[in-house]
Amino acid sequence: MLSIEKQILFLLSRSAPMDTQELITIYERRGYTAPTIRNALSHLKKNGYAVSPARSLYEITQAGRTFIRTINRKPLFYDRAWDGSWHLVMVEIPEAERRRRDAFRADIRQTGFGLLYHSVYIAPWDYSEEVRELLGKHGIMDRAMQFHGSLQGRTLTAEETAEIWELPAAGREYEEQWAWYTGDCRPAAESLIAQGEAADPLDLFTLYLELGEVISGLYLVDPMLPPELLPADWQGRLRLQSMQDGLRRLAEAIPAGSPYARFL
Repeated sequence: MLSIEKQILFLLSRSAPMDTQELITIYERRGYTAPTIRNALSHLKKNGYAVSPARSLYEITQAGRTFIRTINRKPLFYDRAWDGSWHLVMVEIPEAERRRRDAFRADIRQTGFGLLYHSVYIAPWDYSEEVRELLGKHGIMDRAMQFHGSLQGRTLTAEETAEIWELPAAGREYEEQWAWYTGDCRPAAESLIAQGEAADPLDLFTLYLELGEVISGLYLVDPMLPPELLPADWQGRLRLQSMQDGLRRLAEAIPAGSPYARFL
């Protein structure tokens, strides 16, 4: 799922059914076009994360709430001690169903799994509930098995870990977004917050959404591995925490009486 779709889903999770035009008004301030927002809503509906109870109205489904809960739970693992056990998922999806296989692979990797071998996924955290949701979503419940235990005979090397979870790519994404945050977002946020009550609530909320979208994107690419599995120079956790602190400051600056407060 794209980060913009995840963010729209988050807004739907905090509100009664939303009118498409309200979402368009919010996101046009960020430079998104109306067709882009409508396409995102259609994609959410197609994947079962949202429904349209009436013309131009959208609301989140239970599957959508489960997805939001799953992704937002992922960063919490950064603060947990790892017991050294592993969770494996073995899936058999034939080549003839490559599109389904690729879609499942993208989803399970965003959940926090790495590709150990062909159709064998591994994670240091217990994502069994999330996996069941994904298997049901992709209609492959009878083609997969989950295992929990320890690796016998050896441990994963640093090189293997980096390859399995694509850590270099995640690191590059952090570098790019950190440069944007420190060079553009944080100074803009400090300027708006310094204006106090004179600041436009929509400007604050727009920047809140922009930063939130970046953070959401990092949630998807960062496997949130325990320190034992990360490079010694890994900066992901600290940079994510800094951006989360900036997001909280923006949220606190949005007036409680504004129409955007219900999303915070």
